[in-house]
Amino acid sequence: MKNNVNIAWIQQIDSIISLTNQNIETLKKSINDIQELEIYKKGKKYYSDNKELNDVQKKIGEEKSKLQTIEALEKQIIELTNQKNTTLNSIVTEHIKYKQETIKVVSNLQIEYDNLEITLNISFKKTKLKEFIESRLNQRGYERQDFINTFVENYDTDTESQLKIFLTKALNNEIEYKNYNNNQNVVNEFFTTNWYSLNYELKYQNDTFSIMSEGKQAFVVLKLLLDFSTKKCPILIDQPEDSLDNRAIYNELVKYLRVKKKERQIILVTHNPNVVVSADSENIIVANQEGKNSKNRDNIKFQYINGALENTKSKDATIDIVLESQGIREHVCEILEGGKEAFEKREQKYGFKK
Repeated sequence: MKNNVNIAWIQQIDSIISLTNQNIETLKKSINDIQELEIYKKGKKYYSDNKELNDVQKKIGEEKSKLQTIEALEKQIIELTNQKNTTLNSIVTEHIKYKQETIKVVSNLQIEYDNLEITLNISFKKTKLKEFIESRLNQRGYERQDFINTFVENYDTDTESQLKIFLTKALNNEIEYKNYNNNQNVVNEFFTTNWYSLNYELKYQNDTFSIMSEGKQAFVVLKLLLDFSTKKCPILIDQPEDSLDNRAIYNELVKYLRVKKKERQIILVTHNPNVVVSADSENIIVANQEGKNSKNRDNIKFQYINGALENTKSKDATIDIVLESQGIREHVCEILEGGKEAFEKREQKYGFKK
């Protein structure tokens, strides 16, 4: 069966090839007969000798060449326009990220801890933007002034639209600048500037930091240093009691130091012995400056002694060296307002009992 099919197929192909060759020969003969006709010869001669027709064909060829060039240029223009629009949108999108990232920071940074609250607010730097635009753009004429005012007023609420308008005008050279300013430096400076600022607001016990007393501000700063730091090294603090009243010193500062000294070594410089005593200081360093009535050993300018509050020794009037004349507890008591005697009188006056 396979052999019969192959033989039949070859015979069919040979038949088609033979018929095709016959048709080709017939067509060749017909073409030759036409070319031998007198009317064909005359027409061909007329066609080749027709100067006007040749000129027209030549012009048609030239126009076709121009058309191809125009089409290529139009394609290039379309590609460049698309590229320009893509770049414009990219510039606008990247610039808007300033605002978006600023808003993200504001929404993510809300801290509340131990009556301490830190919040962020975003503000549009409208005045700065207006000053920037007015100092660089020509404002002659109502149309230019209106453009500047509209741009500044609507920048915050309609940012994307205003940016595209501004950038399109700049690309089309529709903006006139002052002095040596030009498209490149103004557009570059404008689009790389964040026209929004972050305003931090710090509150403690519902009081805003800016309206606190200096002493309370100092205490809040101390809380920030200790509560929000991961450091474990000793910290040196100079006179944290300054500008704090006695109630605030005892109710806030002293209690706070008692807690925090367990987490981190705190070294205080203070003129207030109430802080030393009430905060349960482990080691007290008492300083003395050489003076007529306050002698130091070997007349050195500054002398120091240290020890715990439990270090006690009654004052010995025969010893001239101030720091060696009594114990640590007595020095602390002496530095209290009026000394031990005044302290005992206050105790009697206020009726305090042991």
